[in-house]
Amino acid sequence: MAQSNAGSQYKLLAQTLLRQITDGTYLPDALLPTELELCRQFSVSRITVRAALSTLQARGVINRKAGVGTRVQAAPPRAGFMHVGNSIDYILQFTRGLAFHTIEVSEVVADAVLEDQLGLSAGQAFVRVTGVRRSASDPPTVLSQHYVPALHAGVVEAMDGYEASLAEFLAERRGDTVNEVWQAMDATRLSARAARWLEARSGSACLRSMRRYLGRGGDLLVASISLYPEGRYVFHSRIRRDHRQPP
Repeated sequence: MAQSNAGSQYKLLAQTLLRQITDGTYLPDALLPTELELCRQFSVSRITVRAALSTLQARGVINRKAGVGTRVQAAPPRAGFMHVGNSIDYILQFTRGLAFHTIEVSEVVADAVLEDQLGLSAGQAFVRVTGVRRSASDPPTVLSQHYVPALHAGVVEAMDGYEASLAEFLAERRGDTVNEVWQAMDATRLSARAARWLEARSGSACLRSMRRYLGRGGDLLVASISLYPEGRYVFHSRIRRDHRQPP
């Protein structure tokens, strides 16, 4: 499991273990190999193994207990990609290891639809970059359209082949950081054009995310609409009640 990007190794290991659990290699209540055994089996570091196991535990697939080991809780639904997200950092990190492949670039002016979906100001000029994320051997995980303010569109060509967050990439080019992410999600169906790019069936179900990434001063870095075909992506989060008393 040799990978140049350490951030992608734990995701690849988590997906491999998830697939083994789903396929019945490890049945519910069975113990997974120890951390050391997993390190040897997949030629990865202990940090990578622990990150992968933490990802599966956060989803409720396994349970880890000192002195006992890592036990399978239940076989999860089949999915091509799993994303655990509890913070801005998790949102920004999930694309690491999945290269962005540009399909087309066009100039657009925000209309009432984009204003409603992404909160963009109608009449504002953008460069829209359309592309897919995929690993080397699998069908695309996501099709996305990124709306970059026209004033900062000089770097869009460098987005092709990028293997991390495009929002972070664009922020760094502006000497800024991603300080806030606004997002909404809903369900929709793939158009014939989107299905062709995603190597999926036209009219099939998909998850749609709409995100707006803001810099330190509240300036828009980029806005995006992403389509995740049925069965290729799972977003999982853990939400806890805040028991702290207000001051």
